[in-house]
Amino acid sequence: MIQETILQSIEEYIESKKDFMIRTCSELVAIPSITEDREQVSLALDYVLDLGIRMGLQTKALLNGEIGLVETGEGEEILGVLAHVDVVDPGDESKWISPPFNPEIRDGKLYGRGTLDDKGAVIAVMTAMESLTKLGIPQKKQIQLILGTREETHWTDMEAYVEKFPLPDYGFTPDGTFPICNVEKGGMDLELIIPLEKEKPEGKKAVLEAVEAGKAVNVVPGEGQAVIRMPDGTVKQLETKGRSVHSCQPEKGINALVEMGKKIRSMLESGTLEPTNGADFLAMLGDRFESTEGKALGLYSEFEFYQGEFVHRNVFSPTLAYTSGREIHVNINVRFPYGSDGDRIRETFRNLAEEFGGRMEEKGYMPAVYVRKDRPFLKAFDEAYKRVMGESGGYNLEYGGTYAKAIPDVVSWGPIFPGEEDTCHEENEYIGVDSLVKNAKIFALAMANIAFSEDSFR
Repeated sequence: MIQETILQSIEEYIESKKDFMIRTCSELVAIPSITEDREQVSLALDYVLDLGIRMGLQTKALLNGEIGLVETGEGEEILGVLAHVDVVDPGDESKWISPPFNPEIRDGKLYGRGTLDDKGAVIAVMTAMESLTKLGIPQKKQIQLILGTREETHWTDMEAYVEKFPLPDYGFTPDGTFPICNVEKGGMDLELIIPLEKEKPEGKKAVLEAVEAGKAVNVVPGEGQAVIRMPDGTVKQLETKGRSVHSCQPEKGINALVEMGKKIRSMLESGTLEPTNGADFLAMLGDRFESTEGKALGLYSEFEFYQGEFVHRNVFSPTLAYTSGREIHVNINVRFPYGSDGDRIRETFRNLAEEFGGRMEEKGYMPAVYVRKDRPFLKAFDEAYKRVMGESGGYNLEYGGTYAKAIPDVVSWGPIFPGEEDTCHEENEYIGVDSLVKNAKIFALAMANIAFSEDSFR
């Protein structure tokens, strides 16, 4: 049991670092480290590693700057914290009250792209690590903050790290919600590639020429455009508007690709648009993806529990669309619960592509996660949460895809508290300033429970 005076000292130290956390988080958010902009992502990683040195922590860049490592403590047992410095595209900046990379505090909330996902949590974790070193007490466990740079795309960074470096024994990723998410949905990206035309149109009706929508595979598109060639040879732009949200819970938004499908269906039924493969396929999106849970696809999950644990249901979203040559490419982002039949999902979409003369290619896969509730390190996490929040957090399901999938015995934990708004991947993303401080306290106390103890937490 850690002495009460030690725990109080940690909490007081974190409180004293409030302004520091706001300033450093703002500086990090101001770096527009969209995953595809590797120069800016490198700048963000360099910022964090340099900051770690100034905070008295050990840092290094690995794999040609694909991964950053921030460390403290000694011992054979390693507590790992997995986070990332890359962010998704801010989308339509006109929908932001303040510029996405010009962080601003309003009503006790720090706004900006990455404040919640994942930069605020990175600063909170580093402040927590620093608080332990300031005590001058030998740590009996190592603590590693493992920083990725491609979390918002295909995880080649973390895959390479897992292959080439020793892994932590257990840990968490502050990239979801409190309480402890010991169950996490899996995900896959299936690209359907459909020829635009069955045969050359006769030219008596308008013809679909191209479609474009979406910014990332894991974001519900907020706008879409289709190019329609009219019988007289002129070109018409068809646009739809939606509301972007994280694709792990697409029902919270409005999918512009689904809305596009509805407009195309209306044009087909009115006889103004040629029924080509591409047009029929887009219309199908409006028909079969209005329900995000796959009811019209025959993939609705009847049960939401696995061995007594809540795991939710299958969820499907068309997230990206573009035209290349005479083919339409549409990415379907799939979120499936632990115990779901992945092969059945693949076969359904393979058949769906063939229905429109096309093919399916699997572009990404992440397994679902399940960690037993009785693990010692999870109990240490819950004790820290209870001290700060006044009650046990318990356990929950993580809907999104986090680095918890990359390394065994890692759970998603924080930074969003129960009842708080989840603005990850949305316009006007923010983290509450008080929540940022609470995160740092909880993480620091959890680290202390483990690092200052002689016991094993494996």
